[in-house]
Amino acid sequence: MVSQEIIDLKSFDEDTRFKLKTEAALILNAQRIMALSKEPSRFEKYIEDRLETIFRITGKTGSMCLVEDGNTILDYDGKTIKITFD
Repeated sequence: MVSQEIIDLKSFDEDTRFKLKTEAALILNAQRIMALSKEPSRFEKYIEDRLETIFRITGKTGSMCLVEDGNTILDYDGKTIKITFD
């Protein structure tokens, strides 16, 4: 099993943190709409594109956890994406 990389958003400048949190929020919104959609598969590519943007910004791929101030914002195990904003 590959260990999950923990990425602290404080390691990025303010603009980059904003971009990463925006991408996470877009994934969360798409997941919510997808859950109610008659055609959930339409959202899969969109969510995948948002995750790819996060990979590009962080320079990481695979399972990861984005954290800020001790709170997990994005938890991706390589298959499932969980977004939490507290």
